[in-house]
Amino acid sequence: MKKLNKIRTRKGAASFYIVAFSTLILVVMAISFAMVIISEISRTSNDDLSQSAYDSAMAGVEDAKVAYANYRRCVELGFSATQPTGNGNTPTCGEIMWWMEKEHANCYMTGHILGRLNKNEDDEVKLGGQIVSRGSKETTTNQAYTCVKINADLYDYRATLSDERKVQTFRLASGTGLTNDVSRVRISWYSVRSDIPTKYSNFSYNKVVFPELAANTIAIPPTIEVKILQTAVNWRMSDFDIVENGNTDRATLYFVPTSSSSSATTTKPENYIGIYNGSINLVSSSQVAKTNDHFVRNVPFLTYCDPRTTNEFYCTAEIELPGVIGGQRSNETFMMSVTLPYQQPNTDFSVELICDSGSSCGSVYPAGDGRSDSVARITNSQISIDSTGRANDLYRRVEVRMETGDMNYGAPYPHYALQILGNEGTEKDMKVSSEHNFYF
Repeated sequence: MKKLNKIRTRKGAASFYIVAFSTLILVVMAISFAMVIISEISRTSNDDLSQSAYDSAMAGVEDAKVAYANYRRCVELGFSATQPTGNGNTPTCGEIMWWMEKEHANCYMTGHILGRLNKNEDDEVKLGGQIVSRGSKETTTNQAYTCVKINADLYDYRATLSDERKVQTFRLASGTGLTNDVSRVRISWYSVRSDIPTKYSNFSYNKVVFPELAANTIAIPPTIEVKILQTAVNWRMSDFDIVENGNTDRATLYFVPTSSSSSATTTKPENYIGIYNGSINLVSSSQVAKTNDHFVRNVPFLTYCDPRTTNEFYCTAEIELPGVIGGQRSNETFMMSVTLPYQQPNTDFSVELICDSGSSCGSVYPAGDGRSDSVARITNSQISIDSTGRANDLYRRVEVRMETGDMNYGAPYPHYALQILGNEGTEKDMKVSSEHNFYF
């Protein structure tokens, strides 16, 4: 009888342990599930705040565009900068120009230009808020842009080429107007931020050709086309078609990337292969001029692009500028066009104007890769907008480049001309009138 009781007691103890461990497992699972729910709720809340802060920053960008448009209108009307006076919040044209030209590093310049802040007030621009509902819980986001800067004093021109926009045309007006002191144009392309494995188009020495791409295969970094247009103050249309004493008003260069630095090194300029001197791919002014020579083949330039670069761009080339036909280079008609011939992949690029040594056309600006050159400012092509937005206690910051067109020309440049594909022609009806005041 005693033995039976001991067996029953042992069976009861085993049941207790099973229940205890099962309960512990269920508690751990419940706590883990609750922590996941809390984490997801917190993440959702942070995502909402992050998006609201981003929206606030983009509101600052849009206000900056309006502020810059107001500034341009004041410039065209002939006003000059005058320091703000009084306590009102309606700025005059002179005051708008003062904020843009004298206080471009001020976080609150956009708010002052648009009259959202009093003249003696430096504060964030409040945008109100929105109510975010999650079931029975509501959260109010207090939104504002806290710092918006507009910078028109840029040392490079930046843009992105893509399938939707494979041509970018822009003016290279120097901020000092001394474009004759600009000796080279530096172009860098294909940002390392693209984070795509490189697939170089490598070619044998003296056999540089355009890459032949199979289906679903693209060359990375891509081949780019660079056109340079420059004229003297007084010029004729026929000047674009000639090369005279090593001078030319037009050049078209094709750069084909390679990962082999030895194949991009040559001492034979007649081969039209870019010279890689250990740090940069250099195209001489005589090579540039020959690209417009109708009696010489315009062969693409093989360009070494370091696949292990620590710089911002994989590829960089410098183009020595030839002289212009009939005089000195005009600051008003110095232009450039960059094209993505194969339309892919999306490619960021940067253009800089490098001044002659000892000239006053630019200022010393570190260009990276161990170089420190005198680089000229590029005006009336782009502005940089740096905007920080806030939602409650979370901040987002964005920086964008905006095309400004040109004050003198009044509109951005066209990206495409009339194009005829295949064997089909184009038809156009013409109407002729004998009236002297008829507008075509």
